[in-house]
Amino acid sequence: MRYGDPDQKKIYVVPALGGSERHVYTTSLVHWDQCNQMSWSPDGKSLIFSENLDNNAKARLTILSLSDSTARPLTFPANQQLDCDPVFSPDGGRVAFARGPMGAFLSDLFVLKVADGQLLRLTTGNSGGDAAWTQDGKEIVFASPARGYRGLWRISASGGTAQPVAGPADADEPSISRRESHLAYHVGNTWDTVWRLDLKDERHALAPPVRLLSGRGVIWKPSYSPDGKKIAFESDRMGCINIWMCDSDGSNCSQLTDVHGNAATPRFSPNGRYLAFEAVTQDYWQAGVLELPDGTPHMLKTFSDANNGAPSWSRDGKWIYFYSGHDPGGYQLWKMPFNGGPPVRVTTQRGVHGIESMDGRILFYSKYGEAGIWKRSLETGEESRLPIDTCCWFTWDVTRDGIYFENLDFPPNGRIEFFDFAHGQSTPILTLDKPASLYGGVAVSPDGKSLIFGLSEVNESYIDVMKNFR
Repeated sequence: MRYGDPDQKKIYVVPALGGSERHVYTTSLVHWDQCNQMSWSPDGKSLIFSENLDNNAKARLTILSLSDSTARPLTFPANQQLDCDPVFSPDGGRVAFARGPMGAFLSDLFVLKVADGQLLRLTTGNSGGDAAWTQDGKEIVFASPARGYRGLWRISASGGTAQPVAGPADADEPSISRRESHLAYHVGNTWDTVWRLDLKDERHALAPPVRLLSGRGVIWKPSYSPDGKKIAFESDRMGCINIWMCDSDGSNCSQLTDVHGNAATPRFSPNGRYLAFEAVTQDYWQAGVLELPDGTPHMLKTFSDANNGAPSWSRDGKWIYFYSGHDPGGYQLWKMPFNGGPPVRVTTQRGVHGIESMDGRILFYSKYGEAGIWKRSLETGEESRLPIDTCCWFTWDVTRDGIYFENLDFPPNGRIEFFDFAHGQSTPILTLDKPASLYGGVAVSPDGKSLIFGLSEVNESYIDVMKNFR
């Protein structure tokens, strides 16, 4: 597979013993890394892979005949469902794959009969993942976060109760040898941290950044409280990803949610009494609210048949913005009254994460799978793109005079820049000496004197082999 155009992938074949390559198929790129893998049929005559549909709204499995380069769809997912990581059974008659809102990362395990399209669901609650067939084709070994840490499980290919496979935590991507009873798998070691950069003014740092939050696993998407005394963030330091809060100096951390799944993207209300967040425990992401300091989280009544997440508050605290896949096609931004009422659609050309301007007149927002930041007048509805070329969908924050964002394309590790509303230009603030954390986020303190951001300090991985696997 070769990537050329940002939205395309091209498939080539080449003889195993050497020779000229041959282009066999061009298709759309799925903007989720786990969805761009292929699987050979046992007889070597076919390939199966994921294809992007409806502008990143979903991804299906397609099978390609290498004899005549004809392709036909195998699966027909619903809106905002991604079918990924297909693996042929030893006899080539079935395919195991992951279906979910985040590809193989958050998904359930399915088995498809190639001949007639009959579909069997093996797991629920986003407890499936990348898979491997046992040699006899009777069982499937797969990665799952069922116990908090992503580990290996096994289940009958005809359905049943999954059982854990002895091995380390954070194991995934299993592979079983065809002739000998060996199980190989990948083990990752991630350490993403949050750093604070004190500012002399909007365009200049006062001093080098200092590490603020660290620990095992990931620490992502920090958010300052309105008084600047607290920071909320998501972390998997205790297993599953949940919402945590600490003092602004990184001390006195406490866990606020206990979701057996994922709780993410916390955002303080303007009065500091509530945290909005997103969580997924079953098939879809949902937006929720937690009253501080120790209230019980409750989910908002958005749409039950779609992903709804990345909540943020209006400046007056009366509305909560969120993305939803309720309508066909890509994500759109919606808002709903905090005190109750039906959701109201905001964007027309897609949107996934929004932040209001300080005066509440403009909504700045990003789009899923597309770099950049847009703005929409909340008075006239006029939409336009800002001249910001690169930015992940949540690695930015708004001030009165501009936007701080991570330029992930600046070599080698990225840099933080400030986009000035008055002049329409970006100024470099800090060149990163370590890789930017892709999901780390950026947040500016309420007084504008510091900003916090994520770095990926450790990202190690290795392959382990379990011999005599039975």
